[in-house]
Parts: sequence; structure tokens; C-alpha cells
Amino acid sequence: MVNDKLINKILNFLSVKKEHTNLSFLNKIVKNHQEKIKWETLTKVIDWQNGEETGQFLPSIDIYFERVINKGMGGTCWTHSVGLHWLLTQLGFTVYYVYMEPGHICLRVELDQPYYVDVGYCAPLFQAYPMFESFKVKDQREIFDYSVTNEGIKIIRTPGPVKTLNPNPIILQDMKPIIQSSNNWDTSPVLREIQIFGYINGVPTSLKKNVLKQHFQTGKSEKVLNKGEIEYWVTQLFGIDKAMYNKALEIYENKMKI
Repeated sequence: MVNDKLINKILNFLSVKKEHTNLSFLNKIVKNHQEKIKWETLTKVIDWQNGEETGQFLPSIDIYFERVINKGMGGTCWTHSVGLHWLLTQLGFTVYYVYMEPGHICLRVELDQPYYVDVGYCAPLFQAYPMFESFKVKDQREIFDYSVTNEGIKIIRTPGPVKTLNPNPIILQDMKPIIQSSNNWDTSPVLREIQIFGYINGVPTSLKKNVLKQHFQTGKSEKVLNKGEIEYWVTQLFGIDKAMYNKALEIYENKMKI
């Protein structure tokens, strides 16, 4: 019953009606997840503090979705993938974690064939894609090239990094050393920069430190924001809870001083 209530809350937030497992249902979930849930490092900073005390750097499912639904938060690839893995499993899908070198986790969903599902990459991926078929997608922000060859699966983002996907399922517990490394201030670039990405009125919008970028159909807008403008964009336009933003900022600033 508890799970049913949470599932209904999540589907209501995503504006998706529950169906039997099928590709169309999966694609609705993926599309609306991408459009409604932010990629951000604020919660990673907050969870880092908890992880330093407990050794558990990933939030519980209840905490993750409470932040998403009520606080306007999201997370990085780790929290997004764990959350979506839980949701899809509860809905009856067969789901596995898969790992991308260097340093990214996403999902493999089994239907009529294996599908690549990735909602934690800030990429224009609004559906599931057959895992062993090449594809290319493009929006006003980037070109995402998923190339399947005899040598493996390579992801080339322009602009952006090149990564290699291992399509074989992994166990999340086996990723503990990588999760710990991603929560090390000396080795994790994600921790060392406050970043937010999401869609504001359908426009891909990112905030990295104090630089705001918006990618319109007509071109890119870039602006350096002052402190007041940053808070306005974070809390009013991205819709992120002010108390959580301030908590993350305090932890971040104290850690960076050290």
C-alpha cells in the first residue's frame, strides 16, 4: 500500500497514467521525466554531507521522490537512475543498471528487445532506444551520437565528452568504489561546481556557478548573474526549494574554503 501511494504520486507528478508494461508507456515516463525533473548537484552536495557520516551517499527512494515532487529538486545520474529503476520495477518492467566509462550510470529495460534508457545525462533523450542499434539525436544544444560497432557502444556528444557503454547488467552494490570516488571532493568535478540543468518553458537551460545559458531555436543566450539573480533563477524559475538551495550552498562554500 505504501508503495502504491508513492507510485501514484510519482505518476501524477509526471502526468502519466498507469498502464501495462509496454514501450509506449515507458516512453511517456522517460519524456516527462526529462522535461519535469532537473539535473542538479545541490542534492549531491547535501547527500555528500550525510554520506560522510553514514557511508551512504545515495538518498532513500522516499527522500529522493519527496525532493522531486515537493522541493523541485532532482539529482545526478546516480540518483535519477536509482529512482527510475525503482519506479519501473514497481510498475512491472524488467530493468537493469548499466555502466558507461568514464563515470556514468543508466538503465537497460527489457521489452521485445533490450532498450537504452538514460534520464541522468542532460541529453535530449526523450524516449527509450534499442540498445544494439545506432541512433543520432539533435536539439538546439547538442548532437548526441550513439554508435554501435563491433568494438562496442560509443557515445559522442558534440559539444561534450566521448563515453563507452557496457550493455551488460551490473549490480549497484558493485559500484560502491565508483560512488565513493564521485563523492570525493578531490576527484569529483561534479561536486566542485554548483550546476543545474532543466527545461524552462521548453527551453534547455543551465546554470553553472554564476553563468546562465539558454538554448533557443534561434540561438544561445549566455549571461553572468549576480547573487540575487542566481537565487531568483534557482528558486523562482527552476522552482527549487529555497531552504534546500541555501543548505547546499552553505555546505559547498564551507567545503570550498577548506
